[in-house]
Amino acid sequence: MKNFYWFIVIAVVVTILAVLFVPGVDDFVEQTFQGYLGRAAR
Repeated sequence: MKNFYWFIVIAVVVTILAVLFVPGVDDFVEQTFQGYLGRAAR
């Protein structure tokens, strides 16, 4: 279970760094996040 939390932390940090430094990734992250929220709302 502890490894799961570390994976989540690493994934969030990598996502933040990608959004800050790689152009175009923010749109992809936004679309993916909205897709998950849309499924969760149903």
